[in-house]
Amino acid sequence: HRKDSTVIGLREYKGRVPILTWHPDTPVLLVDFPSWEEFDALYGNRVSAESRAKYYEMLQARSKGATFVEAGKLAGVTRERVRQVEAKFLRLMRRTRLAAGIE
Repeated sequence: HRKDSTVIGLREYKGRVPILTWHPDTPVLLVDFPSWEEFDALYGNRVSAESRAKYYEMLQARSKGATFVEAGKLAGVTRERVRQVEAKFLRLMRRTRLAAGIE
């Protein structure tokens, strides 16, 4: 597991999800934000159905340019919680995309 000092988030890519690849030629792969069905399958039983719905709404808002604070207001959570959820989402997306052989 390798860490990178680059901060990468949903807001910077306006509707696309950045997947760090660690390849020098294509360090970031941009994929479409998942549909609700894909998102629901991605999280599975990791969180409750209610939390999944909140996460989806705030992550969609982040992907459309909302700040952590703005996204947090939609779901009634702090900006730090939004940051944590986004980081977990990006890790899950990376792992599932790698497992699917997209990288």
